[in-house]
Amino acid sequence: MPYFNRQNNDALILAIQSAGVERGRNGFRKNKSMEKQPESEEDLLEHRTDGTDAFDTLYIGCEKFPQHDLYPIAIGGVR
Repeated sequence: MPYFNRQNNDALILAIQSAGVERGRNGFRKNKSMEKQPESEEDLLEHRTDGTDAFDTLYIGCEKFPQHDLYPIAIGGVR
C-alpha cells in the first residue's frame, strides 16, 4: 500500500478528492474535461487530475506488482 506525507501533499489530496467521475465505454473513469480549460485562481493546475495520474500509476503498480512478493523484507536487522 503506498503512503504519502499529508503535510507535503496538500495539492495532491485536494486533486484526488475533487476529481470528477464519469461513465465511459469501459466503465467508470476520471472526468478530465477541466484539463483543457485555462488556469484561474479558483481552478489551479495543481488541483486538476494531471497530478493524480502519477499517483494512480504508483497505486496500480503497488497493487498489481507488490514488492514483498519479489524481495524478502528484513525484520529486526540489517540485510
